[in-house]
Amino acid sequence: MALHTVVQDPPVQTPAVDVFRPPVQMRVAGIDLMSVRSRIVVLFLLTWPPLLVLTTMSGVASGSGVGVPLLYDFVVSVRFLIAVPLVVYADALIRARATDLCRYLVVSGIVAETRRAAFEELAARFARRRDSHLARVAIAVVVVFTTAFLRFEFSGDLSTWQFVATAAVPTRSAAGWWYLFVSVPVFQWLFGVGLWRYAVWCWFLLKVSRLALVLVPTHPDRSAGLTMVGNVHQYYAMFACALSAIVSAHIGLELLKGGQSLAAFQLQAGGLLILATIGLLLPLLAFTPGLISARKQGLMQYGVLAADYTRTFHRKWIDGPDPAGGPLLGSADIQSLADLAGSFEVVQQTRIVPFGLRTVITILVWTVVPFTPLVFAVFSPIEVVKGLLKILL
Repeated sequence: MALHTVVQDPPVQTPAVDVFRPPVQMRVAGIDLMSVRSRIVVLFLLTWPPLLVLTTMSGVASGSGVGVPLLYDFVVSVRFLIAVPLVVYADALIRARATDLCRYLVVSGIVAETRRAAFEELAARFARRRDSHLARVAIAVVVVFTTAFLRFEFSGDLSTWQFVATAAVPTRSAAGWWYLFVSVPVFQWLFGVGLWRYAVWCWFLLKVSRLALVLVPTHPDRSAGLTMVGNVHQYYAMFACALSAIVSAHIGLELLKGGQSLAAFQLQAGGLLILATIGLLLPLLAFTPGLISARKQGLMQYGVLAADYTRTFHRKWIDGPDPAGGPLLGSADIQSLADLAGSFEVVQQTRIVPFGLRTVITILVWTVVPFTPLVFAVFSPIEVVKGLLKILL
C-alpha cells in the first residue's frame, strides 16, 4: 500500500518544518511545472538561440566554412539543450522530494517527539542555507572572476564558430563573445548553485543522522525505515547524468575529428563513473552507525524473545502432554511462531546503509546512459546486438 495512503491525516500538530510549507497530511509534494518551464525557457533563450542567430548571420552555424561549425560542436549543444534543462528540473524535483522526506521522518515517528523541535530548527536552517542569497552572489563572483581572468584562448590554426584564425592574432567572433560572457557564465553559475545545494543537502543528512532517530529493525524496507532517505538522495544522479552527457559529447567531438579511438577515453569515462557513484553514496553512510546499532540491538532483543517463546512452545507441544486435547493444526501458537521467525529474519536482513541495490543501479544507469551513443558511433547497432547475443547464448 502506498505510503501516502497509510499515513493520511495523522493527529500531529503542525510542525515548524513549514519552512518547506508542507501541510500536516502526508502527501506527495508536487512540482511547480510552470515555474520550471519558465526557468528552462529563460535560460534557453539566454544561452542557445543567440549563438545560433549570430553564427547563422556569419555563416558558421553549419557547413565546411570553418573547422568546427556551431551545429557540429556537440559539447555546446548538449550543455545548453540537455544539461541545463535537466539540472533545472532535477533541482525542482529534489526540492519537492526533500519536502516529502521531512514530512515522512516526522509523521512516521523516526524523529522522536522529544527531538521534534531540534529537527524543525534543523530543517529551517537547511532551507535558509539551501536558498542563501549570499551563497548565490559568491558563486556569481567566482564565475565572473574565472570569466575575466581564466578564460580559454584559441590556440589552433583553423577557424571555428568561436574564433577566426587570421595571419596575425586569432579573434573571437560575435558568437564567441556571447558564449564567453553570457552562455558559459550562466551554465557555470547554475552548476555552482547545484553543487552548493548538494553540499548543504549532505550537511543536512549528516545532522539528521545524529538526532538519535527511532529506528525499528523489523521495518519491512530492510533499512529500519530509512530507505526513503536513499530514494530521495538518488535523484541527485540526474546531475551526474548532465555531467556525463557533456563528457560524452566531448568524446564524441574528438572521435569525429579523428585520430583517437574510443579506448583512449576509458580513463575519463571510468573516472567519472567511479567519482559519481562514490560521491553520491558516501553521504548516506552517515546513517550507518545508527543502523548498525539498531540491527545489533534488534538481534539481541528479538533473540531473547524468540528463545523465550520457542522454549515455551517446545514445553507445551513437544515435551508436555497434549493441551486439553487441542489439535496443533490451526493453532494460533503455530502462526505466532511463524510471525516471530519472519520478524527475526527481517532483523537479520536489516542493511547497514539506507539504500539497496536498486539505488546503486539507478545511479549507475543515470551516469552510464549518456555514453551509450558513443558505442553506436564506433560500432553498428547490428554488431552490438550480435555481440550481446553471442555472450548471452
